[in-house]
Amino acid sequence: MTATALLSSRPRSITGNVPPMSRRGGLVLDIIRDEAGFYALRPYWDVLVNQMATRSPFLRWDWLSLWWEECRKEAQLAIAVLRDAEGVPHAIAPLMLACEQDKARQHLVTLTFLGGFGDGHGERLDLVVPAGRENELTPQLCRVFKLLRDECDNVRLNHLPEESPNTRHILAVLTEAYTCAGILNRQTCRFIHLPEAWEDLEARHHSNWRNLLRRRRKAFAALPASSATQAGERLSSTAAMAELRQLHAMQWPEGVSSFTTDASWRFHQRLAARWLPQERAVMPMLEAGGKVIAALYGFIERDEFFQFQTGWDQSHAGISPGKLVMRWAVEGSIQRKLRVHDMLPSDYEYKRQWCDGARWLLDIEAFNPASWRATVFHALRTVRRWLPHPTAAAATQPNEFQEGHEPALRPAA
Repeated sequence: MTATALLSSRPRSITGNVPPMSRRGGLVLDIIRDEAGFYALRPYWDVLVNQMATRSPFLRWDWLSLWWEECRKEAQLAIAVLRDAEGVPHAIAPLMLACEQDKARQHLVTLTFLGGFGDGHGERLDLVVPAGRENELTPQLCRVFKLLRDECDNVRLNHLPEESPNTRHILAVLTEAYTCAGILNRQTCRFIHLPEAWEDLEARHHSNWRNLLRRRRKAFAALPASSATQAGERLSSTAAMAELRQLHAMQWPEGVSSFTTDASWRFHQRLAARWLPQERAVMPMLEAGGKVIAALYGFIERDEFFQFQTGWDQSHAGISPGKLVMRWAVEGSIQRKLRVHDMLPSDYEYKRQWCDGARWLLDIEAFNPASWRATVFHALRTVRRWLPHPTAAAATQPNEFQEGHEPALRPAA
């Protein structure tokens, strides 16, 4: 059965407004199913994101609306909104019903974050609730998980910040309304506490780290026509993105990177066209001999930088252009007076060398107790986990120590 058939076969028990969980504050829970209702939220969306305790670029209107236009495949909107008597949103649960492409999960209708998996998926996803009002609003907003239980086989909320004030409320309602609710994956996100000057950051590291980076920088400076630039200076944003795609593909000769799939690439081209001129996205680049040899693509939110993707020319591996462009990016974060340089999920060796802090993203899962598909899936997975596993074959993608490698963003296992 196709994903479209699976989604359409589920009962639609909720349409439009639904009864509020309580009348405190006069808020009513509304579940938005159509694009017109989704786009009507645009004037309010980023206003609410600005008030969050754990806001991120991956929750911004531009990100989620463009993701919906380019990467949604066969998903259905299921956005919960708490509105006051005038219809003004006070909190939003950006959700959708979709089927994952993974072979083991393709027959499950999943209630998940909007943009929570598939091409172009985001990191640090959450319910959009103003800071300080989570204990008041989040339990009311989480009623959506109960109301939509009959329409899904499972709930899968990827990349939820562990420190989010919403996390415990989400886990509480899933434990009450579903079975086997809990944390499926816990991924580390290493980050740098940024000092006031690059020299202060260097002083945190041992002499071998400092000296090696300095020698690489000196070797780069000796290359013909070498320079450190930003997208929008010598190259337009469009041309810079094209260079990044080509450089990134060099690290993925088998073409397995989700960053360069057609849907994901259209999404990032459109996003970069909006955000690079606004400096909400930045792309430090290294040039030598008349061409770009390394590029790094990331986003600024509040006082944090999120390092999203990199690419570098393997013919210059001797000077480690991946590490040099990362140095250029970190120095740029310091110059912008940012507080954090976040390298996002995956615990590769180079991240451990650069970073002095860590925080966690959770993948939360729960199953509909009335779904036979969910029951079969969970039973088979339990059996597989008890069976001995054969030795894994050698990976074809770049290994964790490969110079400058930034893994493509993929759904958690």
